[in-house]
Amino acid sequence: MSEFLLERIFNKVDTIPTFPETARRALELLRRDELDFRELEQVIKSDPGIAVNFLKLVNSAAFSLPQKVDSLLKAFMYLGTDQIKLSLLASVSGKYFSDNLTGYGISAKDIWLHSINCAFITEEIANELKLSPEKKESLYIASLLHDLGKIVLDLYTNLEEVKFHEITRENPSWDFLQIEWFVLGVDHGMVGGYLLKKWDFPEDITFAVRAHHDADLMIQKKVSAIVGLSNILANLMGITGGVDAFKYKISSKLIETLGLTTKDLEKIMFKVLKRSMFLENLVV
Repeated sequence: MSEFLLERIFNKVDTIPTFPETARRALELLRRDELDFRELEQVIKSDPGIAVNFLKLVNSAAFSLPQKVDSLLKAFMYLGTDQIKLSLLASVSGKYFSDNLTGYGISAKDIWLHSINCAFITEEIANELKLSPEKKESLYIASLLHDLGKIVLDLYTNLEEVKFHEITRENPSWDFLQIEWFVLGVDHGMVGGYLLKKWDFPEDITFAVRAHHDADLMIQKKVSAIVGLSNILANLMGITGGVDAFKYKISSKLIETLGLTTKDLEKIMFKVLKRSMFLENLVV
């Protein structure tokens, strides 16, 4: 791994489009005690792409609305604040996962589905733990964008594809994170965390993205522990995790940190699998 390659990897971070201002403004409105739906509608409508994707997503059976909605305002009336936030952020995240990540063996559709299902898992865990709306927002953002670093690294995983396969064959017990470090000198969590820090996201979000594959690091904070667990569960459930989908295990420390039981996890996985089935034919 050359310093020149590492420098090129971090320079590529600047080519990723920044998080949309429309979404930032909408999230600010959603944090207010008194929420004006018409004001929120105008903000989201200012970005037609986000607005269209929002309606496509909430009209999917995964959100169980009592009827199809044809306007943002109608959707808001059926959704709670948490669900509006989750739908909005999922609609935004789709723009980042619009290309296949061939170096990771995952299609654009699959990485988006993986990300939104991680968000569903964090939502269920947050409800189980009765977390605050502020914590839920951090969880939604971190879980939906936890693999952002893969977009930056994909070019280099392609260039080093032969070496990746070689190292994988020689070290069957290694997960992809270890292989990333060995070949590139960095991992996608670190790159993703660095990118979100440049975009001025709060520290608990950038830390969660940075730590989501590091078993010791993730348990240091609740948000990172939940994001790490959601990623592991999504992979173990076979929800489009890519080349390393089945190489992860849930550590007892992680479960103890969150105070969850095996029954809790089974219940969460069952709920998410039901929702996941309704998203298969939806790409935003």
